[in-house]
Amino acid sequence: MNSPSPPAYTSQTLIKGLRLLEALVRDGGRSTLSAVAARLALPPQTAHRLALTLEAEGYLVRTAKGVYRAAPRLAALAQPSEPRPALAAGLRRPLARLAAQFGAYAHAGILEDSMVTYIVKERGDAAELFTAERMQLEAYCSAIGKILLAALPEPALAAYLAGGPLIALTPNTITDAAVLRDELATIRRTGIAYDRHEIRNDLFCIAVPLPPEDGRIEGAISLSFLGRTPDAAVRRKAIARLRAVARHLAGEAGQAGAASSART
Repeated sequence: MNSPSPPAYTSQTLIKGLRLLEALVRDGGRSTLSAVAARLALPPQTAHRLALTLEAEGYLVRTAKGVYRAAPRLAALAQPSEPRPALAAGLRRPLARLAAQFGAYAHAGILEDSMVTYIVKERGDAAELFTAERMQLEAYCSAIGKILLAALPEPALAAYLAGGPLIALTPNTITDAAVLRDELATIRRTGIAYDRHEIRNDLFCIAVPLPPEDGRIEGAISLSFLGRTPDAAVRRKAIARLRAVARHLAGEAGQAGAASSART
């Protein structure tokens, strides 16, 4: 069904620009500009000109050749309920590649009100997993949650551990606060956390921290293997790739900071 023709007094260029902007933001950096333009039946030259204009005005940022995502100026207009939109946008494309590479799910999460809030979920497995973006889960039994708990200052961690019972979701869930504290100490030392079938009997997850912000770890990323437990070789490879994504994000942040300093 064809869309109704716009009134004669509207700006066709503005309409095309807004449609392209919406499509690129919804795509989240998964596709190239050419692919998004093709879906909109927009000539490549027109899409290129519009994207350059939106980039120059601060609404889009180029993350790779021909790949755009929402820039901070646009992200600032997002609903307050959407946590860390710029961080999520920067992670979406590399986590999608990681999920596809391992045939797993890739997540990014932050700690809010002592719970893990997922800000990115990318699917690389045909089976459906219950997690969703903006969904919250308990921190003590998830790999991302353990990374973030391990990064808490001691008073905050002590308050968390004293705050209530650790409910068993599976026979593998850690329910003893002292045992969890010991595991968090190991995570703090190694920078690696596992969910060893602690949320679901058929789910195994590996997480690493994202680069610190102002000296504190504020986020983490993970790979979740549904219906299988990865062997030692796969676990080592997954950890190496997760850390590579985190290092890449740190490099992007450093470049952005240097560019900002150069402009001031």
